[in-house]
Amino acid sequence: MSGHSWHQLSLPSVFQALGSAPEGLSQNEVRDRKRHYGPNQLPQKNTVGWMRVLLAQFASPLILILLVAVGVSFTLGEAVDAWVIVAAVILNTMVGFAQEYKANQSLEHLRSLIEPRAMVLREGCEQEIDARALVPGDVLVLQTGDQVAADARLIEAIELHVNEAALTGESLPQQKHIDPLHAEVPVGDRTNMVFAGSSVVAGRGRALVVATGAATELGSIATLVDKTPETVTPLQQQLSQLARWIVLLILFLVVVLFVLGIVSGRTPVEMYTLSVALAVAAIPEGLAVSVTIILAIGMQRILKRKSLVRKLVAAETLGSVSIICTDKTGTITEGEMRVTHVATAEGAYTIGSLPESSKTIDSMLTLLALCNDAILSSNGDSRGTPTERALLESYVNLRADRASLLLQHPRVAEVPFDSAKKFMVTAHAWDGKTRLLLKGASGAVLSRCSKMELAGEIVALTADRLAALTQQELTLTRQGLRLVALAQKDRPGRVEKISTDVQSDFVFLGFVGLHDPLRASVKDQIAAAARAGVRTIMITGDHPETARAIGAQAGLVAGAQSVVTGVELDAWSDEEFTQRVGDITIYARVEPRHKIRIVNAWVARGEVVAMIGDGVNDAPALKAADIGIAVESGTEVAKQSADLVILDNNLGTITAAIEEGRVIFDNIRKTTAYLLADSFTEIVLIGGSLILGLPVPLLPIHILWINLVADSFPSIGLTLEPGEKDVMRLPPRPRNEPVMNQEMLTIIFLIGVTTDLILFAAYLWLLHSGESIALIRSVMFAAVGIDSLLYIFSMKSFRRTIFRINPFSNPWMLAGVGIGFALMGVALLHPFFESVFHLVPLTASAWGFMVLLSLVKLGAIECTKEFFLFRRSEL
Repeated sequence: MSGHSWHQLSLPSVFQALGSAPEGLSQNEVRDRKRHYGPNQLPQKNTVGWMRVLLAQFASPLILILLVAVGVSFTLGEAVDAWVIVAAVILNTMVGFAQEYKANQSLEHLRSLIEPRAMVLREGCEQEIDARALVPGDVLVLQTGDQVAADARLIEAIELHVNEAALTGESLPQQKHIDPLHAEVPVGDRTNMVFAGSSVVAGRGRALVVATGAATELGSIATLVDKTPETVTPLQQQLSQLARWIVLLILFLVVVLFVLGIVSGRTPVEMYTLSVALAVAAIPEGLAVSVTIILAIGMQRILKRKSLVRKLVAAETLGSVSIICTDKTGTITEGEMRVTHVATAEGAYTIGSLPESSKTIDSMLTLLALCNDAILSSNGDSRGTPTERALLESYVNLRADRASLLLQHPRVAEVPFDSAKKFMVTAHAWDGKTRLLLKGASGAVLSRCSKMELAGEIVALTADRLAALTQQELTLTRQGLRLVALAQKDRPGRVEKISTDVQSDFVFLGFVGLHDPLRASVKDQIAAAARAGVRTIMITGDHPETARAIGAQAGLVAGAQSVVTGVELDAWSDEEFTQRVGDITIYARVEPRHKIRIVNAWVARGEVVAMIGDGVNDAPALKAADIGIAVESGTEVAKQSADLVILDNNLGTITAAIEEGRVIFDNIRKTTAYLLADSFTEIVLIGGSLILGLPVPLLPIHILWINLVADSFPSIGLTLEPGEKDVMRLPPRPRNEPVMNQEMLTIIFLIGVTTDLILFAAYLWLLHSGESIALIRSVMFAAVGIDSLLYIFSMKSFRRTIFRINPFSNPWMLAGVGIGFALMGVALLHPFFESVFHLVPLTASAWGFMVLLSLVKLGAIECTKEFFLFRRSEL
């Protein structure tokens, strides 16, 4: 039933447009509409199966390179080489599969929100039906505790309050009415409508169903979640770039050397075999496995700090985050109303600093208990609006049990609260007379008062005194408080009915201020993020002034130009918004579609965006962001759309997760530099020998053993390297900064030109001396392996030299290096491996030469780092 602004139409027009009546539809009409509109459920979509998740692991460019190497090795009959690479691929695949199997279940949880039972009126009779059987034109019967199962236009509302926080982000339940509204009123302010996924917290009513299933506002969010593409994380982009760079380098080297070999007289078959050897040397076979292990271990570290990472590559993305977009309700605030202030004509007080003896405050607290329809229960069955429950809790906490007060002053008459009048009045027996208690919005209460209580005395409410109260009200409102005004008066005798003529001439007592408090750690979290170069943006469905006040309390900048509403946002084009987004800190009165625009605007500026949320309305933006973060108390839909779930609802935990994300990337960079430096050494040896027409100094099986076996344990130890102390004092890493930046590439290059050429010279000398090729290859194999096991200590930090850190602080890396030496020893000394690898035993002098060469390489790396550190300090 699209094309209608249901909130704008009068009730007769709504009935006419839907072809319905106050007594509901007939069974024949229901049957026809079921065929036309279908069931009241979201479109079914197949969940992501285990096979699809498993196959997705092979989409990594690094894995594809390894698979090509497997095929080439099998083609050449090098089965041992091929199976070693296969083992690496299987390890990487299984780790990734185990971490990602439960992803992408958002729509399944969205469907669960519209599958309850529903009470409807059909042919004049109330009946309970499966909510999936609802059709447009049905009359919903709503009562306290019901979950609304479809979008509907209210036709009756008696003290009806509906909680729409999960859908709109509005922290307070809305009181509903049946009057038409202006066409441009946003969804969050359509107080004559109820929406699927919301719940009735007080009152009762009836509503005419106008939309079901995918046509509801909830269905629109589900469609956004479904259509929002999964974002590619910065790490995925950079690993893809690195893989393309490796592929292009391999192709270039292979083509050049193949041509040189043919020109020098070698056969095509021989050159094909040698080209494979060069390709194996250039591929850092252990990199894919190491990155996967780093991410998996990082996920476990983050879990220990009370955050659950649901997607493997998202663990690193945390460290790149430069913008955090967060919802207010239940995220920055606790989502619960509490009385925090009491204000009288004498002054305003916090709830914890009330005067010990004040007749006015005593009267106000008594009024909160008596003029109140809420019921508090210790078993979780409390009833009433959040505002009424908060007011009653303040009395119970400050005074005593309410039951004795009700017995002493029973209610004898009342005027229920009405959203149009914005007040309620109750009458109570009071020492032979009747006391009328008035509670409501400040304007509604003050307009019914002619006197006020001042210093325990009743005085006239003059214009000056009214102006002072108005100023007091404004001051409190700007603090983000929701005010309830209180007044009372006494009438002689017993009042049976509160008529209009007695709803005036009250004595004003004061204001009670309610506040949805900040979460305990949120201000510290925002400040800690700012120190790390991460900016926090607040997004809410609340009123702009409330949002501004909450933002100021949370430590966010909240100047005149920093708060923007969804209506203002709609007036800007995407280009204009992208230009302005940097000046905006707080967004108010927004809808789900606005949140995606906000995320996209920041991404267009090159920022890495995290979106924090807890409601159904947050799900599309969580999925669209570089990393979506849900709080543990949030809806299941938000959790399943997110990449990270904060388990303890403490938003300060996000700072710890960002820190771990930065440590993860640091360790990825260190491991990548370590393995690429190893590959560079092998390229120099293999490439140099091919150019000079010499036998290759290393066989493919030698390279695979070093890259995948001997170096694996030290690199795994490097993945467990603790974070450096300054990791949270550095700015976020730019989105387009590669894994291997200029500094890293320079270190690798200098390592090659200063040490690998020496190693190649030793190879030439051994050839010239007439040593057997088996002995020469044994020396080269041992030299490269030991070399890589020693210079890993230089990879512990790129911001400090080895002389400024403790090189032995990581026991896991020490153990890995020890295992690496043992594996190299096994390959060089065990008869079986000697025969498979075509090696021979080495002399003690050869071992000494190799250790000396490795120490020279270690020194070269440290000198290069010292140069960069000196140049950085000069800038």
